[in-house]
Amino acid sequence: MIEAVFQDEIPFLVLALTFTLAVGLLTLVAARRRTGTRRAVLYGLWAASATGPAALTSWSGSGFADFECSVNPDVLTALTGTQGQLNLLLFMPYGLFGALATRRPLFTAATGAVFTLVIETVQTTVPFVSRLCDTDDLVTNTLGACAGALAGAVLLRFLPAGAPAGRRFVRRTAVVCTPVLALTALVWLVGIDLVRYTQPTTEVPAATQAQAKALETALTGAFGSTYALGDSSYFDNGDGVGTVSAEVASGFAELSWPDGERFTAHLLPEDRGYAVPGAEGPVTGAGDAKKVAVAYAKKYAPWAAGARVTVHREDGEGWTVSWRRLRDGVVMPMRLDVTVAASGRVTGLTARDVADPELPDARVDEARAWRIFERAQGLRPGEGKRERPVLLAQKWDGRWRVHWLMGIRLGEFPRTGVVDAVDGSVHEVPVADQSDVPLR
Repeated sequence: MIEAVFQDEIPFLVLALTFTLAVGLLTLVAARRRTGTRRAVLYGLWAASATGPAALTSWSGSGFADFECSVNPDVLTALTGTQGQLNLLLFMPYGLFGALATRRPLFTAATGAVFTLVIETVQTTVPFVSRLCDTDDLVTNTLGACAGALAGAVLLRFLPAGAPAGRRFVRRTAVVCTPVLALTALVWLVGIDLVRYTQPTTEVPAATQAQAKALETALTGAFGSTYALGDSSYFDNGDGVGTVSAEVASGFAELSWPDGERFTAHLLPEDRGYAVPGAEGPVTGAGDAKKVAVAYAKKYAPWAAGARVTVHREDGEGWTVSWRRLRDGVVMPMRLDVTVAASGRVTGLTARDVADPELPDARVDEARAWRIFERAQGLRPGEGKRERPVLLAQKWDGRWRVHWLMGIRLGEFPRTGVVDAVDGSVHEVPVADQSDVPLR
């Protein structure tokens, strides 16, 4: 959390520190009217130790709430990393000063647990905060508050005797915390998706012989015998679907697995790009790029014939010529994107040779899709700059569906999502279509 929050934002850190000191000072002054100076100082320090972490975690994150929390079943790993240990230290003052101020360590530890739970909930549900929620932070923050309360309980044995915070104070705190805790629990039950954390590994698993052969066949089908594959690797997404990848020239080639439908190649540097026979460079504009790409497609992708062709400029990389097939206003799943450099060589390729599927009738029109998308994103009607939506045929849960691919830009932050055009349900954008080029 600490590393993610600071982000080298010195002005914000100064503002957060000033706000924390102000809250602590105001609490001290208010407490001084009801208790002695030493105890009032402890209440001020307790308030400041709560305000500091709360202020730091409110610093703007991604700009939108994802309502997800990463769950790490290996609790001990949260305590062995530097970030977890720093989190522990960050919340210890809350427990320490709370125990010393109230002389109720168990009460302080309980409020600390509620406090850290609320912080993690806010991070994943409040748009202007929008930080990553994970159980490692919840564990280390809570343990930090409890460790501080334990340290406070030990110190109280050596300090002059004093009356603990009255039952009236405890009851009032309970009256506030109980509905907060109930609301937080409800949000977790119905609104937050728990995502199992997978420990990253530095070792990339090698592809099987069948996977490597499939990728080699796809590469040969796209560029003949021009290129040789390096060692192939397999990246599993965790749901039985993954990508076979290998180095090609100074670039790489990828194939979706196990369907083998989507082939992608990036050929770098430019002089290692594929020279299309009969289509010489240089390329000076979209028209020249289209001629090269069409010559390539006639030989290596005849299945794209008849699709609609568009061209758009790639910053510093040439032009991308795209083939898309429409049926009743729906973009079919076939894809062909050919990137042509100024030299006239093909430096990028995305190919997906898929026959047009049978699709259910779309019953959600564009206007209703926008209303559903804005409601799901927590936006006001018409808020942000809308991107033109695209009606796509996509496979979801093993079935072909018709989806609205929606996008809105709020300042620097884009928001994307998928609205099912059949039943109006909302999904995340499938990885394969996140960089899809809309028809123009």
